[in-house]
Amino acid sequence: MFEPSSGSQVHDFNGTILPSGLFWTTQVPDSALTIEEGAVRLHLENVGVVDNISLGGPGHTFSLVNIDISWSPFGEEQHFRPGSSVPTDPTNFAGRFRFANAVATLSGFQSGFSFSSTDASSAGVFAEVGREGNGIFLNSDN
Repeated sequence: MFEPSSGSQVHDFNGTILPSGLFWTTQVPDSALTIEEGAVRLHLENVGVVDNISLGGPGHTFSLVNIDISWSPFGEEQHFRPGSSVPTDPTNFAGRFRFANAVATLSGFQSGFSFSSTDASSAGVFAEVGREGNGIFLNSDN
């Protein structure tokens, strides 16, 4: 979150940095993601994150967030095949994707602060759903 018109960051909610060094990610339970007739929904409640008050600086506060995002695909499925067999080449992936409309509701809270947004939409921007495999997960099922 940024201070309106100033560009100054006031909140930045992220998963913790794991011992492996992995950051900006949070493991979610399999039950949080549902797929029915091509539509996809991610529903999470009270996920623990850290609010990094200043970009690259000291200060972080434990926070909880709720996330509910639904993707409704439309149009033809697009197929992608590996463009290379070199494991580190970014074109070495396979997948099936469809454009989608996405709608999200987000909220969060910590001591002394809370926020919420309702029905944020991908209308006029970009969203897609699909299956992708890369690296050791690249196989003919993608």
